[in-house]
Amino acid sequence: MKVSLKWLNEYVKIDDLDPQELADQISLHGVEVDAVGSISDAVGVVIGYVTEKKQHPDADKLSVCQVDLGSEAGTVQIVCGAKNVDAGQKVPVARNKAILPGGFKIKKTRLRGEESNGMICSLSELGVDKGLVPAEFADGILVLPEDAPIGANAIEYLNLNDVVLELGLTPNRMDMLSMYGVANDVAAILNRKPKSVAKTETFTESSSDFSITLQTEKCAMYLAKVVEGITVQSSNKDAQMQLLATGNKPINNIVDLTNQMMLQNGLPVHAFDIDKLPAREIIVRGALAGEKIVTLDEKERTLAAGDIVITSGDEIVAIAGIMGSASTAIDENTKNVLFEAAIFDRTQIRQTASRLNLRTNASVRFEKGIHVERIFETSHLIDEAFANVTHVKVGNFEATPIEIEISVTNINSKLGTNLTQEDITSIFDRLNLEYKVSSNHFTVTPSTRMLDVTKAYDLIEEIARIHGYNNIPETLPKMNTIGEYNKSQKLESKIHQIMQSCGLNNVVTYSLTHENKTSMFLDNQANEAIKLSMPLSQDRQYLRKSCIPGLLEVATYNQARSQSDIAIYEVGRIYGKEADTYIEEKRLAGLVTGNLIHSKWKAQTEVVDFYTAKGYVESLLESLGYTDIMFVSENIDTYQELHPGRTAAVYVKNIKIGFIGALHPEIKKSYDLNDTYVFELSIDKLEDHEPTYTQVAKHPGMDLDLAIVIDTTIEAQKLVEVIKRCDAKNLQSVEIFDIYTGAGIAPSQKSIALRLSFLDVEKTLTDEDILPVQEKILAKLESELGATLRT
Repeated sequence: MKVSLKWLNEYVKIDDLDPQELADQISLHGVEVDAVGSISDAVGVVIGYVTEKKQHPDADKLSVCQVDLGSEAGTVQIVCGAKNVDAGQKVPVARNKAILPGGFKIKKTRLRGEESNGMICSLSELGVDKGLVPAEFADGILVLPEDAPIGANAIEYLNLNDVVLELGLTPNRMDMLSMYGVANDVAAILNRKPKSVAKTETFTESSSDFSITLQTEKCAMYLAKVVEGITVQSSNKDAQMQLLATGNKPINNIVDLTNQMMLQNGLPVHAFDIDKLPAREIIVRGALAGEKIVTLDEKERTLAAGDIVITSGDEIVAIAGIMGSASTAIDENTKNVLFEAAIFDRTQIRQTASRLNLRTNASVRFEKGIHVERIFETSHLIDEAFANVTHVKVGNFEATPIEIEISVTNINSKLGTNLTQEDITSIFDRLNLEYKVSSNHFTVTPSTRMLDVTKAYDLIEEIARIHGYNNIPETLPKMNTIGEYNKSQKLESKIHQIMQSCGLNNVVTYSLTHENKTSMFLDNQANEAIKLSMPLSQDRQYLRKSCIPGLLEVATYNQARSQSDIAIYEVGRIYGKEADTYIEEKRLAGLVTGNLIHSKWKAQTEVVDFYTAKGYVESLLESLGYTDIMFVSENIDTYQELHPGRTAAVYVKNIKIGFIGALHPEIKKSYDLNDTYVFELSIDKLEDHEPTYTQVAKHPGMDLDLAIVIDTTIEAQKLVEVIKRCDAKNLQSVEIFDIYTGAGIAPSQKSIALRLSFLDVEKTLTDEDILPVQEKILAKLESELGATLRT
């Protein structure tokens, strides 16, 4: 909502305040002011009179004008390229040395040999948004009224020096969507009296051949005002500038009037050309599914059952509360007008506007709710603007007032204040509320502009706002519980610590992705990708099903900027849908590429590989307390985006929690990356085990190296699993440190070297302690895997 301070000053005195000071006060009392500024900051622009216009001798599109700038500056010559410039016009002129918005300086110059001492300006050159310039001046200079004083400051004359506040309104502050509403709030903040709002107290049925019929409960009341014999023309200068200041484009005097009334009191008003209506009737009903209407923006809209429509005869002439039809629009030929003021169902207006993606000034106000009192105010505004107005009304024009019971004790207990009855009475007076008070208890009737104030706590919020949030003492809440992370948060925090201690950088990528990326890095294609109903772009239409595509985008971005050594991770959520069940899972994804170690001394480097990524995963799982970790080769068809020979599934306690692998050469090429390794684990399947105490041994341990010969089809991991199941006494760990094939080994076999570490906290181990364990392990390996000791 843009607020013109000159317009606001008509309803509450604020011209004695600095605009920034006023903005600060409004922000301190509950409504943020996003911006404060003048419409135009042009300097040196005056009103000139074009006394003569001649064709430029050397340029077909230029005119040489003699312009009278007043007694002080006299007449100057200006070369102008505007099509609509002509002798006898009064125009805004940027004199020599003037400064226009954007810092553009006007200098004396020569154009095609003719001297030019300034510039005749258009509205956009004075700082008005091009989209708001009235159609009559869209392609040329601004022509001023005949009574504009020659030589006067053009910016002041046009009110372009008006200061505008841009309010960042929250959904509950519908009262601030009108000048009357802003004036009431500012008056309460400053403890000043606002100008009273005139309204029609009662309606007397006028004689009219017009009929109004309500066929839906979604329209509670409808007032039609008929005005005949009008002339459609441009609005006067002041009306146009008021609309420009509030971000609205002037159209003509009738449409501009409806916009002014809406901005004044918050009730949207629509104007129909009566002579374009199919019948002398208005029917408000629910739309039928599939009905169509061409709206004022010349677009065809398809309606759904339940939408509220305004019809005349068999034709839909408006989508109620949103936009009228092009067929009944006001134009220069209009003579008779029907003004519509009604109350429509806020929920339906919101749903219709959202589905049609058609949010207008009217729909924004209707969907937040409007009180019946606004119709009485609008009726007075129309009567004030025209003579001989007839009207027809239908519906219940009476509203049941709300009464709220509240006490001083209740207010102070909620706010932590020590307000007295007199303090609260003063606040209610400033808010212009009706109330009764007895023994520190109030019965309050909220203002008709406060549709969100229905309960005691709403009223307490208003009291806090006007009292000033900065005047409420700061206190700590009293609680019997101690704040701490829950189990899931603790696990996530620990994962961040471990990953960062391994040297990986945390990144955050988009949860939205392209459709093509929703099938990447998945071993389960069954679940369906979730598509947004209203995506902001083609590349972000779907919720992601893996975090790795986002990491690939980060890696590509960095590598394109000469950052080739990349180690990153992300903790994020993935989404999917199976049948009617939505899936949401927390994942840890990582990516490494480039050099792990890069030293200029002796040019030493260590390139990352599969085991680098595997080491990060092992460090994580071991730090979380897991010992039964397995990496199992995946079927080459499981992950199409990973290298078939360098991919493994990650298992913990025989449960698959994720995968690790190298990018497939085709994927690596498509992303323009070097050798890259990725992993993704399900955090939801992990637990953070409590650390256990292990006694520090006083005696040395012993290592036993074994070379085991097995078939090439058997994975090395199987040897480790079998050895751990042997329940070998004092065995601490099993590590694979070599694999050999070649001379001395059958072609169908391979030799795997294992290092078994033993430790006894009570004594130093000897060969006699280890030999029985060795024989037990070898026997187990032979019986289960057919493995033999290499000799």
